[in-house]
Amino acid sequence: MGFLGQLAATLRSGLDAALAPAADPRSTYLNAHQKQQALLAQVGSAVSQVTASKVRLRERARRDRGKLQEMLGEARSELLAGRPDAARVSLLRRQVLTQGLEELEAQLAEVENDEANLKVLQRRLANQVDEFVARQEVIVARYNAAEAQVQIKEAVTGVSKEFSELTAALEQAEERTEGMEARVSAIDRLVREGLLTTGPMDSSPRSADVPDAADVEEQLAALESEIRRPPGGG
Repeated sequence: MGFLGQLAATLRSGLDAALAPAADPRSTYLNAHQKQQALLAQVGSAVSQVTASKVRLRERARRDRGKLQEMLGEARSELLAGRPDAARVSLLRRQVLTQGLEELEAQLAEVENDEANLKVLQRRLANQVDEFVARQEVIVARYNAAEAQVQIKEAVTGVSKEFSELTAALEQAEERTEGMEARVSAIDRLVREGLLTTGPMDSSPRSADVPDAADVEEQLAALESEIRRPPGGG
């Protein structure tokens, strides 16, 4: 597995861990955000390393191209000096350097391609992190709202229960009150009809209801006198 493959596997495992579902998004939000930032930092470090490698390879390739020109000049000078063997050695060295330069340029092209891919990955990951942060904030807000609604509904449920109990007590009080009012109405009706007195009850007969003994005796004497009087007498 190459460098990019290892990095991709690391990023995938890290991103999977960061995006794993959580029971309470508020408790893991900060940890997930830190993991995402760590992933971005890792990608940024990889981009910096690849860019530094590209710069080194480019500098080496520039130096090797300069050596090729120098070796060609050396071989020409050796031929002019009548030393063909020395000129041949210079050309052989130049040939080896040419092959090495071709391999170096191939590596440079690969590194430049890796750098471009890493930068694309970095931008894509940054966008994903931004989207995740936005979604996470929405989820946290919705979770807070849902939790508040649950608390409110639980409180309302408790208040409703208390209201139900109070309503039942009020209904009982109303029933007792209506019963008392009915008794008062019945007593008032009996009083109005003379079937019930509202004054104090006296067990002794009233004086107005007891006949006067002297008056009775007078009436009795008058009747006896009338009976004794002879008929036709004055």
